[in-house]
Amino acid sequence: MVTAKPKGKYTYADYAAKPDDEKWELIDGVLYQMAAGASARHQEAGENLGSWVDHHIRPRQLGRIYRPRFDLILPGETAVEPDLLFVRAERLHIITQRACEGPPDLVVEILSPSNPRHDLERKRELYARHGIPEYLILDAYQETVLALAEPTISGEVGLYTGETEYRSGDILILASLTGLEIAVADIFE
Repeated sequence: MVTAKPKGKYTYADYAAKPDDEKWELIDGVLYQMAAGASARHQEAGENLGSWVDHHIRPRQLGRIYRPRFDLILPGETAVEPDLLFVRAERLHIITQRACEGPPDLVVEILSPSNPRHDLERKRELYARHGIPEYLILDAYQETVLALAEPTISGEVGLYTGETEYRSGDILILASLTGLEIAVADIFE
């Protein structure tokens, strides 16, 4: 379950001061306390996808992937912790010792049954608004992947105009990873 912490506007310093044993995200100056711990299905899907991506990018020197407890810091008092993010080699200057400081090329979130709205709505809008080219939302229980691409802004709201849902039996193709193809079933095995 995601709980917003009311106050005025929080800063990255407020976020960074939170205890390490608690998971928080800061979005547009609002602190959200995240549910502690991930299920085995969540962990397995993340590890499987991360392994596929890593085995594709390393020999080709395409860039780097980063996994949890690595922050993504975006303008507007925003710091989140995606399940996986990828940054192309020519953009690795946005990586510091503590975080990715700017929009990565790919972000992956794995839905938590207690707070799907956080990833499906709040983060979807956030990532599109910041121009993140590809956003994958994995549902480890339904064994689906929602692939979002082509970010745009309508007024002040971020939207993805490209949307494809992949199921078991489908092949997921990741443009940000020079056409990496992964069987959806392999992500959820």
